[in-house]
Amino acid sequence: MTTESQPLYGGWRRSKSMGIATLNTSQTMVVVGALLAPILIIVVGGSLGTLTVTVPIALTVIALTVWQRHGMPLMSYVIGRARWSLAHMRGETSYRSVFLPSPEALDLPGMVAPTKLVRAEGADGRGPVGLVWNQRTGTMTASLLLNPAGSLLASGQTVTSQVSAWGDTLARLADEDGVQTASVTLQITPSSGAALSDHVRGRLDARAPQLARETIGELVSKAPRASAQLAAWMSLAIDPGASPEKPAGPAESAAVAIGALDAVDLSGAGVDVLRRATDADVKRLVRGAFVPGDMDAPAAQIDELVWHEVGPVAAEDAWTHYQHDGHISVSWVLREAPRKAVPYDALLKLLAPGTFMRRVTLVYRVLPTHEAQAVVEREINANEARAEYRQRTKRTSTRRERVDAEHAERTATEEAMGAGMVQWSIYVTTTVDSAEQLPAARREIEKAARSSGGLRFRPAFGGQSAAMVVGLPVGINPLL
Repeated sequence: MTTESQPLYGGWRRSKSMGIATLNTSQTMVVVGALLAPILIIVVGGSLGTLTVTVPIALTVIALTVWQRHGMPLMSYVIGRARWSLAHMRGETSYRSVFLPSPEALDLPGMVAPTKLVRAEGADGRGPVGLVWNQRTGTMTASLLLNPAGSLLASGQTVTSQVSAWGDTLARLADEDGVQTASVTLQITPSSGAALSDHVRGRLDARAPQLARETIGELVSKAPRASAQLAAWMSLAIDPGASPEKPAGPAESAAVAIGALDAVDLSGAGVDVLRRATDADVKRLVRGAFVPGDMDAPAAQIDELVWHEVGPVAAEDAWTHYQHDGHISVSWVLREAPRKAVPYDALLKLLAPGTFMRRVTLVYRVLPTHEAQAVVEREINANEARAEYRQRTKRTSTRRERVDAEHAERTATEEAMGAGMVQWSIYVTTTVDSAEQLPAARREIEKAARSSGGLRFRPAFGGQSAAMVVGLPVGINPLL
């Protein structure tokens, strides 16, 4: 008996700029500035007594810049906390739609405030398309509703082909001038199993063998403990102004956005495209994020909603969570990609049904050819500068530094041979009904993340509301 070898994937690395040791350019400038500041003050002021004040301040700044917490410099954490505290004192972290001054001022909270839902009709007669127009940036976001095919029973050859097809899909996005970013979201909602029971009960044949009826009954009785509803969609953020057509108005811009969406080819990538998301679909997905129970609301109820009504009536953006209309959401952002090669099912535990609703979003930004070339050259130059620094300081490079340099060289070689370059990240959000459920929900996500092939996440401190809407089909993408 032979077993088919499972393909492995890896080689991801965090983008780095020139700097001393592991510091990037901005951190290096802060450290050098902190070292030179006491000397410059002495030169200008002419008094050595100032060292008793300037040296402790300089050492504090250096420590905050070099030390890290949750994968970020402690300085960034402190600045972020200070900015959030200031916004909280000003009341900018609270949202109350009932206190808005007039119906014309009604909008969604936070980063989705400048968005507007547009219903567009395609020229192909395939029905309406829901486009989310960001009136601040001018981008339009269109989405495809997906039905992922399971790969657990697929052969290694099939999986390899599907991964390759997905890579080709991302690479083709680099040739679309108007496409800025793409995202794929899977939302897993625990189900009571009542729908399955009703579905099976109405279709049982009274003439079926007793053993078959008992088997089906046992399967249905066990299903509620493991069943879940899965919703999946792919969204494209499109800048019509960057396309060669140069649309003259909103109608032409909508046509460009629909054309870019239709150009996406997912054949062979292990997923079926159900349809283009309509305006009703977009409203349902956004409304279901703020009020999970409304994901199954009747179609007539969703159709009656206007855009600002799909959001919450009240919301509080706290440092560690986001409270909205009686529900609480907690979000995490990818801190570090796996250092080792992982199998194709590395995210399986993170995407498996759990006790609480979760939403996993992979965001992508495919770099144009000229930008990808500049990026790889900058990465190579940064590695060479670090190597020169280690040589001058007579410090031996660590194994991790050597592996990182090898990955950078391989990336540059692949890009020179025509391969595309993609910036990507992962956002995870879980939603509960009460504060008492938060500890259990956090443990569930953190346990699943630890089992996901070496992925490391950190809480989206001070940006919980922003991290939550990244997973919605509204065009918010932090990679822009």
